[in-house]
Amino acid sequence: MVEINQTKCDLAFQIVYHPFYRLSQFWTLSVSLLAVPSLFYFLTKRILLLPFHGNLKCMLTTYFVSIFLYAIMLSLDFSYHCIVPFFATSGCSLIINETLYKYGHIISLFLLTTPMLLPIGFSIERFVAIGMAYQYEKVQTLIGPILSFVLVAPNFVVFYFIFRNEAFTDVFISFLALPNTSAPSFNNYIWFLVYAMIGNFFCNCVLLIVHFRFKKRFLLENTNLSVRYAMEEISRSSKFTLILTFTHLLFFGAYTIGSILVRTLGENFFGSFLNYSVARGVNCAVPTYNLLIAYIGIVSLRHLNARRQSKVLTTVKIRQKGHEGAKNYDNIIMQQWATVSPKRN
Repeated sequence: MVEINQTKCDLAFQIVYHPFYRLSQFWTLSVSLLAVPSLFYFLTKRILLLPFHGNLKCMLTTYFVSIFLYAIMLSLDFSYHCIVPFFATSGCSLIINETLYKYGHIISLFLLTTPMLLPIGFSIERFVAIGMAYQYEKVQTLIGPILSFVLVAPNFVVFYFIFRNEAFTDVFISFLALPNTSAPSFNNYIWFLVYAMIGNFFCNCVLLIVHFRFKKRFLLENTNLSVRYAMEEISRSSKFTLILTFTHLLFFGAYTIGSILVRTLGENFFGSFLNYSVARGVNCAVPTYNLLIAYIGIVSLRHLNARRQSKVLTTVKIRQKGHEGAKNYDNIIMQQWATVSPKRN
């Protein structure tokens, strides 16, 4: 382990005990601790019980499990950040152990980036669902597990190439602070994820437009109740994934813009290197998404279920007027004649 000079210890002391930095640490710990049971409840009582197709449920489960694990990891990280300063005997005691930082840092960043890749699978699976709308409910749960693996596996590869030559010999007071040697590569990866999320969001919007037009034309040709129900389920699940995609893009976009803004403004804007370091630390310690996504998910599902129930009731009602009413009347009469037993001679 590299020797820590007193200047870095003094700087660590000033940053850690800075009021805004310290407040952000406790805020992140509180939010993460609240997010863990909220995500667990939402995962077990909502996601696992959804009537969606098994492919989409598999991907949603993978997505929220990764967010749940990230919330747990942040709870551990910031428990360390909040508790250690109470027992630190010097500024050097605030420096994170090299081995502890290495594993805590990589696992935290891996769990941060994993949920950003999975929404791409939502779009792919939804396009397949629309293309196979006639028989998708009978399709086996295979695409979901494959997409989950295909989208998570590259994250391992990317992290290997980013950190394979990293020595982790710098001085760190936060598990989320990047080493100077790995920061450029990781920032490029973050930019790639941002572009991918923006592109995926627009794909979701196109998906809903295509589905709306396809549904309208398809239902004019087929009035089968089971087909109407299947189309409505595809619409509802697609809207739910769009809400998740947009929410994740909004929060992650704000986090990325905040990081870029702080670095662009630089030390001169904040008045000193201390304030600049505090600003960067505060920006990293705001994982509010982990807590809010459970609430947003519950509210959106409740709203979509209410609209679905209303549409189902409207669809089930037999119309009695116009061309469709006459058609329904003829069908009922034919069914009645078909059930009448022939008379014996």
